[in-house]
Order: sequence, then C-alpha cells, then structure tokens
Amino acid sequence: MGIHVGRLTSRQVDVVLELLLVGAAVTGLTSWALGTGWSKAVTVAHAVCGLTLLVVSAAKLRGSVRVGMRRRRISRWLSVCFGVLVLATVVLGVLHATGLWFGVGYWSALWTHFLLAFVLLPLFVWHIVSRPVRPKLADLDRRGALRGGVVLVAGAALYGAQEVAVRAVGLRGGTRRFTGSHEIGSFDPPRMPTVSWINDRAPSSTAAADWHLDVLGATVDVGALSDRARPVVAQLDCTGGWWSSQSWNAVPLGELFDGRSAPSVKVTSTTGYSRLFPYDAIDDLYLAVGYGGEPLRRAHGAPVRLVAPGRRGPWWVKWVESVQLDDRPWWLQTPFPLE
Repeated sequence: MGIHVGRLTSRQVDVVLELLLVGAAVTGLTSWALGTGWSKAVTVAHAVCGLTLLVVSAAKLRGSVRVGMRRRRISRWLSVCFGVLVLATVVLGVLHATGLWFGVGYWSALWTHFLLAFVLLPLFVWHIVSRPVRPKLADLDRRGALRGGVVLVAGAALYGAQEVAVRAVGLRGGTRRFTGSHEIGSFDPPRMPTVSWINDRAPSSTAAADWHLDVLGATVDVGALSDRARPVVAQLDCTGGWWSSQSWNAVPLGELFDGRSAPSVKVTSTTGYSRLFPYDAIDDLYLAVGYGGEPLRRAHGAPVRLVAPGRRGPWWVKWVESVQLDDRPWWLQTPFPLE
C-alpha cells in the first residue's frame, strides 16, 4: 500500500528547523576545528544542513511566519531578527563556498558567517524556550519520517547542484580545499595573508639576535636553528577561509628534545598565546625560521613560529618563545584559544 507523503505540518516544520539548526552548529564547529581528511564528510554535512534550512524556511514562511506577523507582540521582531540572521548566515556560507564573495580585505565572508552563527545561539535558545515545540507520536510515524527524508534529499540535491554549477562555470569554489578554504599566496610568502587569533598581536621587536627561545629549560639560539633548518612543505589552513602552501625552513621539534617525555608539549608565544600538543606528535611539529629561502616576516611569526601540518591555523603558534613538557592531557583545553 502506498503512502501519500504530502507537506510537512507546521509542527513538523518547527521540529525539522530546530534539528537542522543544531546539526548545522555541531557540524560547523567540528569542521572549523579539524583539518584532517575525514572531516570532509562533516563539512559536506554542514553544507547540506545549511541548504536544507533554505528549503524548510520556505515552508515556515508559508505558515507560522505570516500568522505571527499579525500578532501585536514585541517578541515578533526578535523572531524576525532570528529568521533574517539564519538566512544571512546560510547565504554568506554559500557565497564563500562558491567563491562568489570572499569579504572585505582579510575580514572574510566566512568569518562573518561564523560571527552571525554565534550571535544566533542566544536567539535560538530564546526561541526554543519561548516557543517550545511538543512533538506528537504522529509526527514520528512513517509518513512524517518520509516527509523529513524528502526535505533532506532536497537539501542534498541543492548541494550537488551547487557543486556542479560551480565547476561548470569555473568559479573559485571548485578548487577549494576539503575544509572549505580557498588558496592564497602558495609559495609566495609576501602574498600570504597576515592574520592573528582574536586579540593576539605581533610583538614590537622580533629581532632574531635578541630573541629568547626556551626549549625544555635550555636557551636555543635562533641562528643555530637556522643552521639546522631544512625545507618542509606544509599547508597553513586558516579558520578564516584561506589556505597557503609554503616551503618552510624548519627543524623537527623532536630533534630538540633530550629524551624526557610527558603527556603533552606546551608551545607558548611571547604574547602569552599557547597550545598543548600530544607528546607523540613532536616529530610532526616543526619550529620554522623562514619560508621560501628567506626569513619569516614579523606578521607571519618571526623570528620563530610553529608549523603544525594537518592542523588548522590556531595551532600554528607564532612568535614562539617557549616549548615545555606539560603533565596535562593535550585534549584538556578548549578547541580554540579563548584569548
């Protein structure tokens, strides 16, 4: 016996929207934090959630939005603001992914996408609390599941169509990395963007001769590092939505260790910025003093920065002044620095 799927009910629309918003938030944060190959599936899931939101929003506009706007409540304008922010966040994500618009200067469309998403969080909580949706068993029957599946397939189809169109037209989004980042300035250090994490700022003096680098309690001369450095090709993938490959003049961190070990290694910048790494990763981490055969520029972390292949930009500590063992597990830290 066949089943007539039909349209989602108003209650089902609300439930699906809430699930999609949660899914978009979780997959977005995960794909933002990770730079490993398997995270591509998470990035695709994030895109599908976002595009499916557009599909379901059309149903929302047909129903409860029109009814709600007739009511004389101040809260309706919060609802309008919430809806506009959701749509703006999705549109900015699409613009970045396709390569149609990157933003203004180094303030990227992707950063604005993230910023709006964080602004949405309290509004989302308010919306859930003030307008609780109470699903009924009828919403979870076979027909309801099929309706939800159709909506999700529509979102996935939109994603597929977007990718085909981007490649057919030749937009820059067709060559973006699996993280969603676009290439800028590879093997051309002057063109590589100069950005820092939140309040991190370049120190006023970065002269190599005056730099104090402490590795496990011993002072390491920057000149000595330069003598031991070798070319290491690695991609810096920034959470701002760009990536750049460089040939870094670098020394493996493991070569500077003396056999002592601990659960973690703490790499600290002269600005106070720091990250913990698992001790087992020391042979895959590097202290770089240059790139492309020339010294690092001040804004790029001179005179010494960390190169952490396979990790996103916030892990690539700049202006390194200390590398120490740490008894804390590396995962006992926030996914992103809070300073």
